[in-house]
Amino acid sequence: MSTPATLLVVEDDQSMLEGIKDLLQLVDFGYDVEVLTAGNGRIGLDVIASAPSIPDLIISDIMMPEMEGFEFLERVRQNPAWIHIPVIFLTAKGSKQDIFKGKISGADLYITKPFNSTDFLELVKSQLDRAFQLQETRQQIMNNLKKDILQILNHEFRTPLTYVTAYYEMLADSMNRVHDSENFYEYLRGIQVGCVRLTRLVEDFIQVMDIRMGELESKFAANAKPLDNLDELLQLAIAANQDMITEHNIQVHYTAPDDPFVVYGYAQGLREVFARLLNNALKFTSRRKKQDGQVSITVKQVNDSVSISFQDEGIGFPMHMRDQIFQLFFQYNRGLFEQQGSGVGLTIAKAWIDLHDGLIEVESEEQKGSTFTVILPLYTPGQHAVKLVNDQNRLSATILVVEDDIHLLIGLQELLQIYSGKYQFQVLTAENGRKGLEVLAQHQPDLIVSDIMMPEMGGYEFLNQVRQNPSWVQIPFIFLTAKGERRDIHRGWRSGVEEYITKPYDSDELLELISSQLDRHFRVQTIVAQNFESLKRSILNLITPDFRLPLSDVAQYSQKLVAGLDEVQTDAQLKESLQGIQVGSVQLTRLVEDLISLAELKTGEAETAFSLRALPISNIGPFLYDAAQYHLRRAEMCGISIRYDLSQQLPYVYSDTSLLLTGLQRLIEKGIDYCEMQAGAELVLSTAHVDGEVCLTMAFAATLPVDDKSAFLAKEDGDWGNEPPLMPSIDLVRGIVGLHNGRILIDEQDNQTRLTIALPVHEPVFAEWPG
Repeated sequence: MSTPATLLVVEDDQSMLEGIKDLLQLVDFGYDVEVLTAGNGRIGLDVIASAPSIPDLIISDIMMPEMEGFEFLERVRQNPAWIHIPVIFLTAKGSKQDIFKGKISGADLYITKPFNSTDFLELVKSQLDRAFQLQETRQQIMNNLKKDILQILNHEFRTPLTYVTAYYEMLADSMNRVHDSENFYEYLRGIQVGCVRLTRLVEDFIQVMDIRMGELESKFAANAKPLDNLDELLQLAIAANQDMITEHNIQVHYTAPDDPFVVYGYAQGLREVFARLLNNALKFTSRRKKQDGQVSITVKQVNDSVSISFQDEGIGFPMHMRDQIFQLFFQYNRGLFEQQGSGVGLTIAKAWIDLHDGLIEVESEEQKGSTFTVILPLYTPGQHAVKLVNDQNRLSATILVVEDDIHLLIGLQELLQIYSGKYQFQVLTAENGRKGLEVLAQHQPDLIVSDIMMPEMGGYEFLNQVRQNPSWVQIPFIFLTAKGERRDIHRGWRSGVEEYITKPYDSDELLELISSQLDRHFRVQTIVAQNFESLKRSILNLITPDFRLPLSDVAQYSQKLVAGLDEVQTDAQLKESLQGIQVGSVQLTRLVEDLISLAELKTGEAETAFSLRALPISNIGPFLYDAAQYHLRRAEMCGISIRYDLSQQLPYVYSDTSLLLTGLQRLIEKGIDYCEMQAGAELVLSTAHVDGEVCLTMAFAATLPVDDKSAFLAKEDGDWGNEPPLMPSIDLVRGIVGLHNGRILIDEQDNQTRLTIALPVHEPVFAEWPG
């Protein structure tokens, strides 16, 4: 079965337009094509904007009325949602100058009229193949990020929570057995371990939020001053990690510098950086060497700066990962190495060092270890710091050049290194495709320039190997070759390269084409990174300071028991402490479960689970009753009565019953909140079938707070990162209703509120039933 693809053809010659459309639709070249058409660039922009889905490929003439091809291409590239669309210029403008202008304008391919139909379709297919390959790779990267985030949240929040809840249950059980007091302290220590770990996790996430909101910058500005106590800060970092050092018998080698170095900074921020980097070194050293590992801390002056290095004997990582490891939620091979941690520590450390106008450099080798080096400018009276960054406003780009002719290789390397344009090139070299693959295994270039005819592994096989690796598939690839015959050039373009340049080449033109490819590559990467950041930000917004209160309660009452277990004189005192731990652990459980559920909604995992678990369900009224029973005790304690008016004849809805029950429980909980301060309040729960919808309604004598009403009625536009969620419980209800294709209705009259979940009626077919 052919892959569906949507193409837009922009051409002012009506007969040519119809001919291209017929050719694309009638000839089978591996895609089931839908062709959109436009008579000029202006109409083309309107077609893209109004189309049900973004075109997968654009074929455009250049000379057209109202808006010609170059302006049309520029407008397409300016739209972040369209920047990834490949554009082919198909034009009668065939001079060398015209072709070069077309290439540097950002077009993916330049074909001159008249054209060979077979060659044309082959080139269209190669562009579609490449576009879908990149699209699939980006989607897979996003899916992997979502998976990693959910894995981190599930493991890092639920594991310490289990310590709190499980040890509380064992503690409470032991208290009921008079002679079973020997394990009391062990159970209390388990609760405290869970509390400490969960508290540290929550505080880390809140600190990342502070970074993004500028709070860290304000704190730095208020507290920074000249510091001459780096040795003291490093000693404090070692002391903070002493338990891990002792547990794994790791030798930490550190010698204080003879003379104190003075830097301008915030002592607490630097101490945190040192403690995190040392903890990182200890953690990965203990992963590779269970006992007797070594970590070294070295402090020395380098020119006008001081460097503090943390060297470990850990698992290491490929050097091309050195930038990614500072990204939020990133962990190298978490699943393979069974790492713990939330993936935020290095993000926080880098943020602090950036505020100090410093750098963090990394050197690493797999299975040998890593060295993280903090470089801070030395303080000079009268100025705060000297930035350790390149201030020439040139962008850095790494290029891999693969060429078997050593003279051409050196010449091209020198040409790139002396280039004085917008990019500052770091050049990697290899003499054939096999050597090129070895370089790629250690480095991640931004662009590859390769010859075709080479010994051991030629250019086409090298290109094929690069395209098969998900880590390299997005790297732009340029063939620079002496193979300049028409059939050679056609084969090169058909292979899916971004550019095909024949030798001998014009140096200025080559540099312009390389810069043009890098411009496009970096713009696309920026858009992709922004999508990643939006997802991360939406997850961060879920982790609120609400965690702090129950964590504090559990810690306080468990510490009280540890400090005075032998002095507890009455059952009332004991009961008070146990109840404090229980209430805190219940609140923590609820917060963590809501956090995970909301994260699953935001990453799309809940939608996937819904598609697998949902079934046609008749008469869902009992689910409303069951949800109310979950809160019955609290309602009774608040003096709230619950009355039911449940219809026995309700049609089918398509539902994940477990998810729906959770949503109804959260809804009724909010209803009890609204009625809690009213003596003798009544909550009325009813069901009805109205105009093709099954309505589950909660009515009560109170008005909704403005923020709650806004939260219930907020529209899901896919971008949850713009504003932090107003109410996690309401967000969860709204998300669950959205998965069911339902809606939330609010009717307020005379201090009476009816809050309704309306789910569409479903007509089941036989194939939907299990078994």
